[in-house]
Amino acid sequence: MNFDQLLAAAQELEIPSKLIEVWIPREKFVDAVIQDKSLSITRVDEPFYGMAIGPNPIIDKRWSHFSCSRSTPKEITAEFELQGQWDAYGIETSAQEVKYQELKNFAAINSLIEKHAPQSSIRAEDPEVVAWIGIDDIALGAICKWESGFHVLSSIVVAEQMRGKGFGKLITRALIDAAYERGIGYLALGVWAKNEAAIATYRSIGFSELGKFNSFNTGAEGGT
Repeated sequence: MNFDQLLAAAQELEIPSKLIEVWIPREKFVDAVIQDKSLSITRVDEPFYGMAIGPNPIIDKRWSHFSCSRSTPKEITAEFELQGQWDAYGIETSAQEVKYQELKNFAAINSLIEKHAPQSSIRAEDPEVVAWIGIDDIALGAICKWESGFHVLSSIVVAEQMRGKGFGKLITRALIDAAYERGIGYLALGVWAKNEAAIATYRSIGFSELGKFNSFNTGAEGGT
């Protein structure tokens, strides 16, 4: 199965194509298997990452880590230790009526992240960042070009003392607007499933759910 066949198979199984296109880079795609209305995808990633979707997916022995749809019966993954739960969302960009700034001061960006969201995976100097967008000294976020060529939102941060006042929604809308102004037509993001406030914000803005996943490590070293 080549990558175009993978997209066709996903469409037949009613799996959002953007989920595949964003998280499975075409040049790192290895192969995919269909079984019982389920799809198992392998991509190159230290050494192999898998995405298992559906009621009865195959868990490939090559995978060192993988994500499995949360609707999949637990007995399929019972031998593996759960590492986390995350959700994928996406949205078509559009103009938004929000005032914001493009941030250039890396030290200030990193200071806000370290103080209010140190668990964020992206920092100011990271090469995948297309732009840092901010609202005063209250909130910021990054537009990143992912390895798939698609764009994702990362490190959306609101100062702790200003949370619950709508700034999460404002900065997310600002990021959508900034992406739209740059000719970026689609944005995706991954969010921890326990972050219910963020998920509610994304849904209220118009993000569509692409998938809900459990993540596992297998200890495999990539052999067949």
